[in-house]
Amino acid sequence: MSVTDRHDWVAGIPMESFSGSNASVFTGTFARDYFDTLIRDPENLPASFITGNGGAMLSNRISHFYNLTGPSMTIDTGCSSSAVAIHQGCRNLQAGESDLSLVGASSVLLNPDMFIAMSNLNVLNAEGRCYSWDHRSNGYGRGEGVATLLLKRLDDALRDGDHVHAVIRETALNQDGKTTTISSPSMEAQQQLIEECYRRAGLDLAQTAYVEAHMTGTATGDPIEAEAIARTFGQRRSSDDPVLVGSVKTNLGHTEPVSGLAAVIKTAFALQHACIPPNLNYEKPNPKIPLDEWHLKVPTLPTQWPQDKSPRASINNFGYGGTNAHIIMERAPTPARQINRAVEQDESLSRVFLLSSRDEAATKAMSSQLASYVRESASSTGNSVNSFLLADLAHTLAERRSRFPWSIAVKARSVDELVTRLEDPSYQATRAIRNPRVGFVFNGQGAQWHAMGRELISTYPVFASAIEQADEILRDYGASWSLHGEFTDAKPNIP
Repeated sequence: MSVTDRHDWVAGIPMESFSGSNASVFTGTFARDYFDTLIRDPENLPASFITGNGGAMLSNRISHFYNLTGPSMTIDTGCSSSAVAIHQGCRNLQAGESDLSLVGASSVLLNPDMFIAMSNLNVLNAEGRCYSWDHRSNGYGRGEGVATLLLKRLDDALRDGDHVHAVIRETALNQDGKTTTISSPSMEAQQQLIEECYRRAGLDLAQTAYVEAHMTGTATGDPIEAEAIARTFGQRRSSDDPVLVGSVKTNLGHTEPVSGLAAVIKTAFALQHACIPPNLNYEKPNPKIPLDEWHLKVPTLPTQWPQDKSPRASINNFGYGGTNAHIIMERAPTPARQINRAVEQDESLSRVFLLSSRDEAATKAMSSQLASYVRESASSTGNSVNSFLLADLAHTLAERRSRFPWSIAVKARSVDELVTRLEDPSYQATRAIRNPRVGFVFNGQGAQWHAMGRELISTYPVFASAIEQADEILRDYGASWSLHGEFTDAKPNIP
């Protein structure tokens, strides 16, 4: 499955394009602080308490708002909730039940209840930090987070021109079963999960360069997970060629149900940039984790992706009740861009830049913000890429954004001209009376000339392809002349 998005991790799919579709929604949850806060005062519960705070509504409300008709469910497996949701989203797409899947989770810390309960279990760090892989591992620090991924089948994403951040090769789930206590992890189950996930994918464990570990910073869980990684990935490597390991929890804290999504996002960026971020809060190894012996290495500086390894990474994510998830990710393919480069580089072309929102003030604010963005982007790049910036921006605003009633449209040939017009107060937002429509007017005979539209063939590949297809159809009907030739010949070819 592809993890798709546009620049700045905005999916770039207009709402109206998938409204009414079979898109699915899978969300992860764990603690419900706001629910618990409201329920303490039952005499003053708001009328929307159930519809606003019920666990089912975390996913169902998204489906309702966007008018999505595919499967919609909220998943609670503790800290592995969002990784399990990713697994369900991938399986949903593979089964053909949906063509698009939204996977999300949230963790917002609003009251002390869970802090007290977790402190009683001795799972929290007194400093509020995660010392993953470190000798100070004695509990984790809680973190807040909200994250959403959009999943599509890779072929569909490439067909639709989506920006693919990474590819999910395989996912797998299992359960610890009977352990010492219900919250005690199983090294054997974690090992089996990794091996099963790679067996299904048909991939070589030795070629995985990086493992994004669950590794919360707890005294019990960290050594167990490290040994499972050592018995799978490390066993196939040497001390001179260790497996690189890390945990995003050193950056964010443990975001609990969001932790799987946080790990996927971090790993996608690492794959994109071919650079593995350093593991923070690291002084020296946990004495229960013999890194050298187990052929593991914790990077403490930005590390370039090993040239002799596949652009592939693995992610562990575990729930406190024993539900384990594993995800294999790879770098996204880099297909040829569909935008004609000659068009991008032609500075004589004017492009239309469209902004829209639900009210006039917001539209004007967007215009000012876009001007600042363009100015800053242009100053940080060379002139050679400015035309690419304009082409991408015009395309994204026109094709990758929902259209709202209030809009501003400006025309520009250059970065400077675009900035000037966006900041020009004479350009006012206008309100559409109805949904905008594009109209084509054909004025009959008498207004045509030989080779009319010739420039379109050399400028727009889609137009050239359409003419070639029409040419083939006309020849099948017995035409003795070439339609393509009528556009390209210097003189009319009159039979």
